[in-house]
Amino acid sequence: MRLSVRVTALAALLFVVLFWQLGSASFWDPDEAIYAETSREMLRTGDWLAPYYNEQPFFDKPILFYWLQAAGMAIAGQNELGARLAPAITAVALVATTAWLGAVLLSFEAGFVAALLLAASPPVFALARYAILDMTFTAFLFAGVSLLAVAALRDRPHLQWPGYVLIGLSVLTKGPLALALCGLTFVLAIAASADLRRRLLALHFVAGMLIVVAVAAPWFVYMWLRFRDSFIAGYVMNENVSLFASNRFNTRFDPLFYFRVLAAGLLPWTGLAVGRLWDDIRAFRARSLDSTQIVFWCWTIAILGFFTASRFKLDHYVFPAAPALCLVCARAWLDVRAQAPTASNAGSRIGAQTIGPVLVVAGTGGGYFMIARLDLPNPAIIAPVVMLVAGIIVTARVSFGRRALPESPWVTLTAMAATYAAVITWVLPALEQRKVIPDVGRWVASHADPRAHIATYRLNRWSNAFRFYVDRQVSHVDAADEAREFIEAPGAVYAVMTSQYYDELTAQGVPLQIEYEREGMWVTSGRALWRRRETPTRFLVVSRKMSE
Repeated sequence: MRLSVRVTALAALLFVVLFWQLGSASFWDPDEAIYAETSREMLRTGDWLAPYYNEQPFFDKPILFYWLQAAGMAIAGQNELGARLAPAITAVALVATTAWLGAVLLSFEAGFVAALLLAASPPVFALARYAILDMTFTAFLFAGVSLLAVAALRDRPHLQWPGYVLIGLSVLTKGPLALALCGLTFVLAIAASADLRRRLLALHFVAGMLIVVAVAAPWFVYMWLRFRDSFIAGYVMNENVSLFASNRFNTRFDPLFYFRVLAAGLLPWTGLAVGRLWDDIRAFRARSLDSTQIVFWCWTIAILGFFTASRFKLDHYVFPAAPALCLVCARAWLDVRAQAPTASNAGSRIGAQTIGPVLVVAGTGGGYFMIARLDLPNPAIIAPVVMLVAGIIVTARVSFGRRALPESPWVTLTAMAATYAAVITWVLPALEQRKVIPDVGRWVASHADPRAHIATYRLNRWSNAFRFYVDRQVSHVDAADEAREFIEAPGAVYAVMTSQYYDELTAQGVPLQIEYEREGMWVTSGRALWRRRETPTRFLVVSRKMSE
């Protein structure tokens, strides 16, 4: 296939995965809404040095992502599209970095296939359309590590300097986590290989750390000087030390959690990655595994190990491992395609044979689940049908065909793109019909007096979305006595709650009257699309009932 055609195909894939209908879905996840509101407040106040949420200092993450998100909002509007523009654009940069790293360390073909696999991966589709910072953090961090890797492995030491700058920017995006992941990776690589030890120790780490500090430290120092103990307690202790070491939500320690996350996120290439891991372990024991492959695995192991040790877990935390694993899969794909079957690539060959059956299972299971469990328009069945047909074609070609694997797995990628298109066309609009909090927030914004006090009462995961759509300061109340105090305070008041809590408060004598109500979903997950869904929740806007 000609280069121009392949580049056009990659561009079309990126458009569907990253940008098509990017701003069509409203916020429902609390993280999206809280970051978007913080960036909007930065735009409006003109305070570009300290993030504020709900008009209060917000110490959740460093400043760089808010700058980028606010820039997107300045360009595209203070809305969902503007909030998601930065993750989508940095996803393009991450795909380009992966292609470049593969081309420099392996081959042009490996870099191109790895870029395709990453662009079509489920986590990229999710996180590039999600107004949080993990995609941006990964783009900066992986680009910095890639430059350092090329500087060491290809004797191009000048590349380490922009690499340190990018690592500094990743610290300014998500904090010292970036240094922990880089440091752990380099320690593992130095311990694993004498060649890597010689090459990596030739880099100027001390000077590099000074560059990282020069890039990132001024903002942290500024915040400490401005907020003193509040910043130390809120950011350093609560958002870093406590988040890593304490079991904040009383969840059971699960050492296999992130292994399952990576296995699911890498589909349908998981078997190929596992097979290549088996081949590489045997090559490592025989001292024949090359330094490039060791670096890819050290990066993956460092991320898995660090976050597995943490007590607080979210699935997207291990996303920085995705580019390296896509490079591993791309290399395995090309090796199976180019090499005769031998014992050294037995795992990769078996792994390649799992791709088609995985698509068949996904298509069959997805079709059954869609018909039996999900309340979606009938045309949505196209997605699992395409997946099933692609699985049959890939299975026949890889397992029974005599021809070599194609240059790139276009059949599989086409099926995945069709699935994403179906999600955008039918799944997201179906969810949107069941969301009511955005409408409730807009109703309050248009009907409440500008001087009125606004609150949510036990709105839980919907509170941040309501704050964004009401577009004014909101008190988040969780205790009944606090709710009574808010309602009975002087002046006009409005509170949003469910009918359950309205009944509880009125039974306790709190003077409430209903101003507006809507029925909609309470859950913030795919369960909202189940055919046998729960009774819709009544969301109420209430005010103080005037005495008769």
